[in-house]
Amino acid sequence: MGILKRGAVRAVGLFALGFMPGLISFSNLFYSPEGSVPTGVRQLAFFVLPWLAWAFYTPVIRRILRRWAPLENAGRASWFLVHALTFSAGWVGNELVQGALGPWAPWPSMRALGFFGLFLQMMRHSLLIDLLAYSGACGVIYGLEARRRLRAQEMTASRLEAQLARAQLDALRVQLQPHFLFNTLNAISMMARKGETDSVVRMLAGLSDLLRLALASGGKAEVPLRDELDFLERYLALQQIRFSDRLQVRMRISPDALDARVPSLVLQPLAENAVRHGLSPRNEGGLLEIGAERSGSTLVLSVRDTGVGLPAPSERRGGVGLQNVRARLAVLYPDKHRFTLENHPEGGTLAVVSIPFHQEALADA
Repeated sequence: MGILKRGAVRAVGLFALGFMPGLISFSNLFYSPEGSVPTGVRQLAFFVLPWLAWAFYTPVIRRILRRWAPLENAGRASWFLVHALTFSAGWVGNELVQGALGPWAPWPSMRALGFFGLFLQMMRHSLLIDLLAYSGACGVIYGLEARRRLRAQEMTASRLEAQLARAQLDALRVQLQPHFLFNTLNAISMMARKGETDSVVRMLAGLSDLLRLALASGGKAEVPLRDELDFLERYLALQQIRFSDRLQVRMRISPDALDARVPSLVLQPLAENAVRHGLSPRNEGGLLEIGAERSGSTLVLSVRDTGVGLPAPSERRGGVGLQNVRARLAVLYPDKHRFTLENHPEGGTLAVVSIPFHQEALADA
């Protein structure tokens, strides 16, 4: 909403605030004990204009109170002095308006007093009403000010919480990328010791592509699933060079899930864990199956291997990769995610990640 539009809305609101009590006072003329009295536009203005003066004086009161008499200063001598002066200015100004409108008064006795006489009379008779009007305005002003400060504090806390979460994600990403890099370099060095020169060259070339993709997604908490799968396929291509025909890969990806947002590098640690701890100990290798499907408002990612399975519960340990996945899920989707790692009924292990399905970069925003 533009400044002019907001100003117009505020002016209409202040007009309504002053017009309504003035209209109520004017309506009492129809039940005047003095009999028939004039009830024209001038008499309406006689009652409405002083209330409008109070209404349009309210923004001035608000500015004065915010600057010189905030609520936290209540009880101090200066606080009471500011209120006394502010009320006195409004009280006197309101009755000056009333005195100037004397010729429009509905009763002859008031018109006969003249400006100064009517001003003094209204000063005496309207003190309590003006004091109540001022107190009501102050109550509304202090209430709105307290609400504004509370919202500002909530927004500040929200920004700090978001900055903390972003810092946590950045730290976790910095932890994960060297972990993945060192593991891959270690595999390449082992192949080099065996004299597998061609495979080493191919793995180094593939690793170069992977690092470029990792740098391209740097700073992004979430990426489209299709980008995550592209990175994963390149990583698994390196593993297939290393394990030759011992590693089979199957992708079971639902087309309507490809544009969903997922945590950056969420599948690679799960696949690496399955290859290293599930399939690598088996001489014959096995199958690695990657799945992704939408289930209502949930995206379900799965990584299954046909390897040796998990050790006994007392011997299970979560490595850096799995701990990193759990930590990032907790930061990105608190109370809205699920991560399980368990033995599959047909052998091997199954890792399942369930997160809210969304196609906008909510985490980055």
